[in-house]
Amino acid sequence: MVERTAPKAPRIAALLLNWRRADLTLRCLADLLAVRSTPMHVVVLDNGSGEAELASLRTGIAAALREQPGAHSVELLALPDNRGFTGGMNAGFRRAHELGCAYALVLNNDLRLGADFLAPLVSVLDLDASVAAVGPTVLHPDGTVWAQGGRTAFVPNGLVLCGHNGPPAPTSSGPEAVEFLPGACVLFRTDLVHALGGFDDAYFMYWEDVDLCERLRARGGKIVWLPWVRVEHAAGQSSGGGRSPLRKYLMACNAVRHLKARGTLRGWLGWFCCDVLAWPLVLSSGLRPAWAKLCGTFAGLFGHRAGAADVARWLAR
Repeated sequence: MVERTAPKAPRIAALLLNWRRADLTLRCLADLLAVRSTPMHVVVLDNGSGEAELASLRTGIAAALREQPGAHSVELLALPDNRGFTGGMNAGFRRAHELGCAYALVLNNDLRLGADFLAPLVSVLDLDASVAAVGPTVLHPDGTVWAQGGRTAFVPNGLVLCGHNGPPAPTSSGPEAVEFLPGACVLFRTDLVHALGGFDDAYFMYWEDVDLCERLRARGGKIVWLPWVRVEHAAGQSSGGGRSPLRKYLMACNAVRHLKARGTLRGWLGWFCCDVLAWPLVLSSGLRPAWAKLCGTFAGLFGHRAGAADVARWLAR
């Protein structure tokens, strides 16, 4: 563990999950350390990447702290195996709760963050107790939108990332309540997430953010998107990209899991039309991605719980 002295009961725990990409994690950590608006305790969580990766993280964290000394503290929490996005972040949520942090910042390690991105998110939670989670506009590296919040819909995979591939909304817009915030960059109230048990581990990766935001909204919490805050996200670094077999498998499996848990007649009809009847269209992505989606669909129908074995199978080249 590499650590600086943390302030008592830091208000924010920044949760940064690593799996075999220390280069991306350390780059994102450097961006976090450059934020001066609010002291943070950064928890770098490694998802069982192995000793060589841990050594790189320890060396890189120590170097980052020497280069950017300041009010932030950093610790490395090594998990013994790959627990997915859900299990890794849940370990971070538990650590945030132990530290007494009011807010927990969930981050993908492929983000690029401006030095001023955090303060507006914190202000929303400080000023409106009804807001359970808040997130920024998330951009592709080319400046187009990856997500401005999200919603469920009658579309393939059942999900829409709002504004996807279009120009970002004006910074004068919003704030706006949304159904869910993709887990790439979200500031949560720690106590609310802790009360709900964090992400549902049965999802492992994908759909867990939809599920958690739904549960927060069911308790009266608002999920808010801020158009005037923007971060950059190179999506799909852990799963091999948007058309990778792993993503196809997990999205299909977890879409069915979510439908079985909370689906409506409209949701089931959308799934049947857009994912079952239209499955042959996936062949345009290649035989292996199409086969992965089909296998994921049947796995979800039979109640399969996604896990590290699925990553090993579908991420293999």
